[in-house]
Amino acid sequence: MYSFSSLAEFATLRDSIRKELDRYCGEDALRLFIAINEGVNNAIFHGNKQDITKKVHLSMVKLPNEVKITIRDEGEGFLVSKKPKTTQLWQEDGRGIDLIKHYVDSYCLNDLGNEVTFVKKINTV
Repeated sequence: MYSFSSLAEFATLRDSIRKELDRYCGEDALRLFIAINEGVNNAIFHGNKQDITKKVHLSMVKLPNEVKITIRDEGEGFLVSKKPKTTQLWQEDGRGIDLIKHYVDSYCLNDLGNEVTFVKKINTV
């Protein structure tokens, strides 16, 4: 379990997270790290609104054929249905969830909208 309040704190954990992902899922590690990075950005900027008194909690669990990632913030949450649709690929905002969905096999939010869980299937052969 990793806990942090800002991108600067998250940056100090990136190498550990990448090494853990490399051990878990080899060639899919980069794709999964991109999804984690987007989830963390959403949690810090949109969830906690960059309030450094609030934490983001990241857990990674290796199961026999998949890796399960959970990212939870301490914000009020949001409804995905109210998320504006991004039509500009070069736009920085509004594409994090779409990127996460692209790089993982399943994705879900809790009812409050402050916790995302995604799963990446891994090849164990």
